[in-house]
Amino acid sequence: MPIPDQLKTIVVVMMENRSFDHVLGYLALPQFGGRNDIEGLQNYETDPAFANLYDHQVYRPFSATDGPLISDLPHSRSEVHTQLAFRGKRATMSGFVQAYVELTKSVVQNPPVLGYMTPSDVFMSNFFARNFLVCDHWFSPLPTDTQPNRAMAWTGCSLIDDTKARIIPYRDLVLDWLTQHEVTWRVYHSGLSFFLLFGLMDLVLGENFRSIRDLPGDLANGDTEEIPQVIFIEPEYNDSPVHFGNIPNDNHPPLAIGPGEHFLRDIYATLSTSPHWANMMLIVTYDEHGGYFDHVPPRPVKSGIPAGAQYSDPFLTTGVRVPAMIASPFVKSGSCYSGTLDHTSILQLFAEKFAGDRRKYSEDVSIRIDQGIESVSSALTTVQRKDVPVAPATPFVVKQLMRSTKLVLNENQKAFTLASHNVLSYNSTQAMRRFPELVHFDESQAAHPHQVSAMVPQLDRMPRIAKPVRRTRLKSTGRRPAKNVRSRARGLKKPLKKKG
Repeated sequence: MPIPDQLKTIVVVMMENRSFDHVLGYLALPQFGGRNDIEGLQNYETDPAFANLYDHQVYRPFSATDGPLISDLPHSRSEVHTQLAFRGKRATMSGFVQAYVELTKSVVQNPPVLGYMTPSDVFMSNFFARNFLVCDHWFSPLPTDTQPNRAMAWTGCSLIDDTKARIIPYRDLVLDWLTQHEVTWRVYHSGLSFFLLFGLMDLVLGENFRSIRDLPGDLANGDTEEIPQVIFIEPEYNDSPVHFGNIPNDNHPPLAIGPGEHFLRDIYATLSTSPHWANMMLIVTYDEHGGYFDHVPPRPVKSGIPAGAQYSDPFLTTGVRVPAMIASPFVKSGSCYSGTLDHTSILQLFAEKFAGDRRKYSEDVSIRIDQGIESVSSALTTVQRKDVPVAPATPFVVKQLMRSTKLVLNENQKAFTLASHNVLSYNSTQAMRRFPELVHFDESQAAHPHQVSAMVPQLDRMPRIAKPVRRTRLKSTGRRPAKNVRSRARGLKKPLKKKG
């Protein structure tokens, strides 16, 4: 489907660690409308596709109530392999309970991995599904955890196959690509930005990264030229070592999903009431399934071993299906798109919109196109809607909290701790201006602070900068920028006008 000329701004929100059946599978159940256009939880009580086996007992999905879990769920590469439960080349999707028991040593009647939400728990996702478009065959790109899948989302390939306390190596970063193609962009962050984990200092401290509190004011301007063509909005990540002004709302277990739904509501309310909504599209998806059950097998998309990869076992399939919704005047109300998508579908959309060809992002993305991964543009219509559905009333109040540094419990938390240390060591004044919560960062309270220190590059020997004048990376872990390309820290092809 051709991208509508009236589409001027693409907004992307990537949440954390939920599967499609867990968040939106209920849409197919009779008591919630029984939508036949969506591949959800139809006949889950009898269909063998929904059966999980452990110790000669059959477990099936059940209606769960939103709330925090006792612990995170299994979702590393090896644990996902257990969950997919291959028989030959066919994934049976019957090993989620086994992976959960192996991780937690807990056998319960209703394992949390099989729980599904209902409309009252996911009020905003339900709103998107009823009023806009659901993509019911959007898969995480790789059958593994957070860092590799976010690398796929923001670069089109992954040089890693697991999540560790590291600076993530990469090539073909989306922010580079947009700058090189003179596409204006911004990142609005609720707390620490995930892009810090790529080892980018001057970029994240530059003018194109702003607090989410600036979003309503920035969009209030009626001049279209003032609005970036691409906007990334980041939640408050639970793995961040400090939180100030926001509670974690990225939906990463063991968090409840309610704060994330509130976060999505605020984003939609801001966008849809701005003078630019008629020319926008909002894409909401999740980086990976986070250990939650889904019954649809991954697609046979081979990733191969990219040059410079830190692993030797190639990926042969996509990851598990994840929730994905598009809110825009360019989608039909209450519709579903069932073509095969993954996070690189967003990169295809950028290439199609801004370079005229979805194959012009990178060779890695083109390889996935050849194996059936489509562009997000396939879900759009050229007919521009005039109605603007009103966001539902907030069902609860999320208190503004300040939480001090917590113990590091997993590898991604260690990675955020490392990133916090790095950016403070690089330019503490600018870092605390950009991320005020870092004033409360205390490495001594983190688990294994000596290990974190050992991972930090020799930043103390690097000169401090007064302002970002050129791109700087902490390590040579990826491709250098092309010659004659302006600093990525500028990002916008022309400066945005200041108000006042």
